[in-house]
Amino acid sequence: MTRELTTMQKKKVAALFLFLVIMIFAIVVLRNAWVSDDAYITFRTVNNFVNGYGLTWNVGERVQAYTHPLWMFMVSALYFFTHEAYYTSIFLSLLLSLAAVLIFALKIANSRTIAILGILVLTGSKAFIDYSTSGLENPLNHLILALFFLVYFQGEPNQKKLFLLSLIASLGMLNRIDTVLIYFPCLLYAMLRFRKKSGLYWAAIGFTPIVVWELFSLFYYGFPFPNTAYAKLHTGISDAALAVQGIRYFKNSFDQDPLTLVTIIASLVAALLKRERDKLAVAGGMALYLLYIIKIGGDFMSGRFFTVVLFSSVMLLSQYHNLGIFGKKQAWMTGLIIITVSLTGPFPPILSNADYGLQRQAIYAYGIADERAFYYQASGLLKARKGQIMPNHVWTTAGLEARKKGPSVVVRKAIGYYGYFAGPAVYIVDEMALSDPLLARLPAKKPWRIGHFERNIPSGYLATLRSGKNQIKDRGLAEYYDKLSLVTRGNLFDRRRLLEIWNFNTGKNEYLIKNNQLSTLR
Repeated sequence: MTRELTTMQKKKVAALFLFLVIMIFAIVVLRNAWVSDDAYITFRTVNNFVNGYGLTWNVGERVQAYTHPLWMFMVSALYFFTHEAYYTSIFLSLLLSLAAVLIFALKIANSRTIAILGILVLTGSKAFIDYSTSGLENPLNHLILALFFLVYFQGEPNQKKLFLLSLIASLGMLNRIDTVLIYFPCLLYAMLRFRKKSGLYWAAIGFTPIVVWELFSLFYYGFPFPNTAYAKLHTGISDAALAVQGIRYFKNSFDQDPLTLVTIIASLVAALLKRERDKLAVAGGMALYLLYIIKIGGDFMSGRFFTVVLFSSVMLLSQYHNLGIFGKKQAWMTGLIIITVSLTGPFPPILSNADYGLQRQAIYAYGIADERAFYYQASGLLKARKGQIMPNHVWTTAGLEARKKGPSVVVRKAIGYYGYFAGPAVYIVDEMALSDPLLARLPAKKPWRIGHFERNIPSGYLATLRSGKNQIKDRGLAEYYDKLSLVTRGNLFDRRRLLEIWNFNTGKNEYLIKNNQLSTLR
């Protein structure tokens, strides 16, 4: 009887500690909460969509300037009621982040002890905390990953499981298409384990959401992928140069946030040592994503691309049964190591306050930035005041001034805050080409910064946009623009438009710009 009582008491203590670390996680997320300039690129589309201008960035031009359709629609659903982006996105991000952590702690982790240690890792990871808000899609990525591994780690594969795994992976791709690299090895393992042809059928049905979206995107926008993808593919930068930049991205993460990469490496080593096939599939997906990060040159946002791999690592480590028999002493020691490694980083998230980002350089070597430090003084939740427009940034003010002036065509490099607050009447030419369909298909200027591939503006392009008549000087480029304009501005069901969609996506129009020597004149 005494032994049973002691066991019950231990369970209650473990549950109490779990509740406390979850609350600490939520508090740390809120204290670090912010919204990035890039998030407002999506929010401008959300505003246009909710107000009846379609899924557009510049009104009247169908261009997908966002990479995360599912996140965009989720934000739109709340925005329909709030008509406010800043607090809406922070609230939604916190809700999703907590949901992901709760699923991990209560449904995936092997024991309460492992759940507590996993949440300590997430709380100590600068990358994970930074992008548990920010207005970007990361929190929804984390929730979808939690749902996927909840299904994946339970029971043997059957038709229902294959369908659910494929459906969740499809939603993950709909939120960010490159996450398929993490899901694919697990799906392949599950199908091979099932060993029935019907598995392919059920998996195919599960992928319906992403297939439907791609067909819609091809019809509505004229292209299967976001404009941002084309902007970052047509740069003229060599694969080798991008790979070197990708390795620098890893080094930056280790310097600024050692706990994240240490945890990822530990999970990969554990998978290799244990050699359990279902876990090796998870590690394989993580490895593919890490290689992908190197291939694309990483990102300018320090740590952002590592959050999905880190969360996968924590869930993977939580599945090893021998980790669930930690004694009290070993558990405390492991927790102490996690906290110590987190505190060895220069800016531990648990110590962050309202002064974050003051009196230090936010952009590191090779163009990689601590984005939260760069924007926190203008967009940090701890900096918000009653009656103050948030983000309280000069680009917000500039956008509001542009809105007052009325319809215009302006050229900008930073388009998020400005574009959202400028409103639908202001047509914005994005020199980084994220929202501009023509510039996205032209080579980038040199020198370049990762994630910021600036373009020259062709002679006559601005006059074309302001007048509505094609005044582009280069004949080939002018013809290319006419065809592109038909796709992005023409009647959706125009047969000529449908033909040009085919021509663009099969490369038949590339000859018009292949040897183009662009003038920097506007």
